[in-house]
This record gives sequence, structure tokens and C-alpha cells, in this order.
Amino acid sequence: MPFGILAGFLASCFGWQIDLIAIQRGLHRGKIAAFLVGCGAVLADIIFLSIGFTGTQPLLEHPEWWGIIRWVGISVILVLAARVFFIHGRSRPEVTKVQKKNPTRNFLVGFLVVLTNPVVFLMWVWVIGFLRANFPEAREPWFREFFLTGFVIGAMLWFVPLSFVFLKKMSRWTQTNHAFVSHVSGGVLVLVALFLIFFEKF
Repeated sequence: MPFGILAGFLASCFGWQIDLIAIQRGLHRGKIAAFLVGCGAVLADIIFLSIGFTGTQPLLEHPEWWGIIRWVGISVILVLAARVFFIHGRSRPEVTKVQKKNPTRNFLVGFLVVLTNPVVFLMWVWVIGFLRANFPEAREPWFREFFLTGFVIGAMLWFVPLSFVFLKKMSRWTQTNHAFVSHVSGGVLVLVALFLIFFEKF
């Protein structure tokens, strides 16, 4: 379980793309929205880790799937970037109305951004391979359940403070600061999409 807690915390802490999305949505839609983004990302990580534990051969034998997944991910990121710029340009009553609609969309945003990123999948495959090669206990039948449980705990050690402590302080910022965070978040998402389009090939 300690391996899982460490992996969950570090992955969430250094997952800057998800963190930016969570912060941006949290500032405009509330702390629950930020938390749901994190939960969606964690579920996608759990799916990748489960595949890594049970066997990745079918996926690795069909690299053409990753091209489709990659373009789905690019589309999701560009839609998110467009919504950041578009919604932020609305008047405050319109933004408030949007905040109250479909809170589960925040969960799907975190889930899809991670699930459609092949790099994250390959990273977790490498991590599991490393653990099994260097730690005998990682080959035990019980290791998977303990690792995944620890992973969720570690991820929550990051996303709970981010959503319910850090965002509370950030919510006191002025509207100008909120605008700056939104524009930075949207700009970074566009850069990520361009990187996936022109530099990251599978």
C-alpha cells in the first residue's frame, strides 16, 4: 500500500494538466467541481493500472488504436480550451447559470483527459513493470488490490486539499486574477493540443 499511496500522490501532484483544469473549473464552478475533475482523473488512472496488472499485450499489439485515442484526446483538450475562453467571456449571470448545470461533466472532463492520453498508459505500464522487476512482493496476488487502494488514498491526499483548502484561498482573488488563471489554463491546453498534434506520435 505505501507504493500505491506514493504513486497516487506524486501522479496527482505533478499532473499539472489536470491540476490546471481542476483549478480553473473550481474557480468558476466551485470546489466540488474541482474535486470531481480529480476523481475522474483518478478513475482513468485506476483503469490504466488495472490493465497494466492484468496484461497489456492486446493493447500493445494494436498500435493503430492509439492513433484514434490520441485524436479523441486532442479534440477533448481543444473543446475544453474553447470553453475556457468562451465561458469566461460571458456575463456573470450567465456564468452562474452554467455553474449550476451538469456537475458530473467535471468528472467526465478529468476522466477523458487522462483516459485519452496514451503517454499516461505507457507510464503506468512502465511503473508496474519496474515494481514487479525490483520488488518481489509486487508479484504477489494481493499486491494489486493494496496498490490500487493506496493509489486512491494518495491521490485524495492531493485533490482534497487542492479542492477544499487551496481553492478557498484562491477564490478570494479579484475577478482580474480569475481571468488571468483562466487565460493561462486555456493557453496551456491549446499548447498541449498542438504538442500532441505535431510532436507526439504513436
